[in-house]
Amino acid sequence: TYEMQTLAHYPKTVSIVDGQVVIRPMAQEDFDGVRRFFEQLPRQDRLFLRHDVLRPEVFSRWFAELDYGKKLPLMALHGEQIVGHALLDGEQRSWSPHVAEIRVVVADAFKKRAVGTVLARELFDQAMARGYEKAMASMMDSQKAARRMFERMGFRVEAELKDHVKDLDGKKHNLVLMSCMLEDAWEKMSELLQDFSPWVGWH
Repeated sequence: TYEMQTLAHYPKTVSIVDGQVVIRPMAQEDFDGVRRFFEQLPRQDRLFLRHDVLRPEVFSRWFAELDYGKKLPLMALHGEQIVGHALLDGEQRSWSPHVAEIRVVVADAFKKRAVGTVLARELFDQAMARGYEKAMASMMDSQKAARRMFERMGFRVEAELKDHVKDLDGKKHNLVLMSCMLEDAWEKMSELLQDFSPWVGWH
């Protein structure tokens, strides 16, 4: 099963800028830690999340629907602290079975330390193992840092939908849709990460 295959690869220790993190899938016992991670995000970051993470029912639904075959949530931990959260979402329409969406969120104190990049590469590894060929990412037009991160990984803008989404304050934003072929992105991230050799304990 996907669950057994996924769990066999983790936990995995990887290097980031000035340190290391442990990457593993989110599990039922992580409820409090994940909630704390999202609650501690700066309000500016929470504004642009797809769901209102301060609502208890959001977390209850996430954990009730935990199914690694459909959606794979990964976490980066620095010691006991969750410092990054990423999602591989393979629940696509039947006409796009080769496409998966990825989402990455990083704690404010760990931005610019390659946490987002190592999480994204981990998602790409999992996506390729599951037969996906293309990755999609979507964000509001004001999320400049997220857009730059995905551009560095080889993503390109495919469309921008005017006034398509609202942030948690009700303000309208354009929705930017970005994509890349997984093999291209994997090679791009290999170049980005080669300076600090991130795959500690790879074997």
